[in-house]
Amino acid sequence: MVTNAWIKLAPPGAAVNAAYMDFHNRAQEEKVIVAVTADCCAQVMMHQTRREGDKVYMDHRDTLYIPAQSELQLTPGGLHLMLVGAKTPLRLNDSVNIVFDFSDSTQLTLRVPVKKAADEQ
Repeated sequence: MVTNAWIKLAPPGAAVNAAYMDFHNRAQEEKVIVAVTADCCAQVMMHQTRREGDKVYMDHRDTLYIPAQSELQLTPGGLHLMLVGAKTPLRLNDSVNIVFDFSDSTQLTLRVPVKKAADEQ
């Protein structure tokens, strides 16, 4: 199950958008996301934000693990998705289909809205 899914509206001229959400795994086994695609863009990358002193780095992740009977949060400043190479700039209130491929060959498709902030309706 996924809650609080949203894509941050990028400033004009930005080449990427970021997506955030909360995954809830009620299964008895860990779920592993091995690939992500979206209908809006050429590529979706899984990243972890890392701070070292006054510098911020984005470390690429090949997989995301959702522990059994637990959750995984994709948040600003933490784990997140980068949507790269948008076919057209994403606008406020647009929606994007994001597809998650899991290691057990299952898929999850979400329709995710573009917002200015997470708490926006």
